[in-house]
Amino acid sequence: MRNRAVTLIDMPPVCLPRSEPAFDFRLGHDLEPTVSTHLVTGATGFVGAAIVLELLSQTSDRVVVLARPGAKTAETRFAEALTHAAEAYASWVDVPAALARCRVVAGDVAMDGCGVTSASIGRVTQVWHSAASLRYEDRYADEIRATNVDGTRRVLELAGELGAESFNYVSTAYVAGRRTGVIREQPVDEGEVNNHYERSKVDAENIVRSAFGPRVRIFRPSIVVGHSKTLEATTFTGFYGFVRQLVQFRGMVNRMQAGLLERQSLRLRIDPEAPINLVPIDVVAREAVTIARSAASDGVYHLTNPSPPPIGMAARAVFDMLELPPPIFVRDAAKLEWLDARFDERLDFYRSYITADRRFDRSRTDAALGGERGDDTAYDASRIQALGRWYLARLERERRNLPVAR
Repeated sequence: MRNRAVTLIDMPPVCLPRSEPAFDFRLGHDLEPTVSTHLVTGATGFVGAAIVLELLSQTSDRVVVLARPGAKTAETRFAEALTHAAEAYASWVDVPAALARCRVVAGDVAMDGCGVTSASIGRVTQVWHSAASLRYEDRYADEIRATNVDGTRRVLELAGELGAESFNYVSTAYVAGRRTGVIREQPVDEGEVNNHYERSKVDAENIVRSAFGPRVRIFRPSIVVGHSKTLEATTFTGFYGFVRQLVQFRGMVNRMQAGLLERQSLRLRIDPEAPINLVPIDVVAREAVTIARSAASDGVYHLTNPSPPPIGMAARAVFDMLELPPPIFVRDAAKLEWLDARFDERLDFYRSYITADRRFDRSRTDAALGGERGDDTAYDASRIQALGRWYLARLERERRNLPVAR
């Protein structure tokens, strides 16, 4: 792996010990360690690649990756994704050795039988289903449902054919939809949702709970951001999408009237006291794999921040980072002026995250972790700005790499 400076916060990466043999307190002696086989979908994505890295660092298990080929082969796509994640998170995992423990099978959850045969994969112990469409707009409704709902059903069927003992489904804490207050680690009913993405995740959870015989765990991350030490991420939705929308809006306004946003505060339709639940990618992966390796029962687990910051503070930190005047918070759209309303339109997808007061209960998660919870990263203003500055630097690199228009 090439050497490069990856940390923006001057702290060494956390190195987890390799898997230790289990200890049976009833018998009073070490049990022989067993090697399991994990089938992972979505392993080229943000959460999926982090889960694979965590499986490789916590265990001596084998990993089978179901990856969709494209312009590159499935093997190449996965190798590049794992290498990128290892570099981004300053992982101590030896990537060539890790890749040797992984076997890639070309497939697609959108195809019948996921495009594979059970013989091409063999028997597996646990299935990790993290492949998903992150789109939410009405025009993508069919695609979202085909991937997130029908695709989940296909992976469940494949898990049954492969004799899997456990099925780990990566959902989202925002299946809470329009609910507010304390959100328990419980199944969701039909309820009101905010977009097609949330609806697809609710429906997929219900399919998982009702269709699979062995142990089923539903993991619900909140807003996943960069690594707790390096700050780096490999996918840029959620928090990064808000920053990107503000940067693009500033650019648009400057083309109309240079410096306007530097002189005039924007009004934001935000509940400033509502929490924004940011959680680092490494903590999400570590908690999920630790729970899956434990004797935890099936059910729902919130992979969330127990002490989230208020959205008002986070928004002010982002505006300050961009050298914009502090925003003015309003609750009523009627209080927005023309310029405010134009930016408000860009925040439709984020409305549920910036106006609803939700507190995600972690009772089951904390009990399953048994005191081994990942670090409680405190997202104060300086840390939020550090995340934002890292992302702005990446956007600038992308801009410089674009071909010059002639």
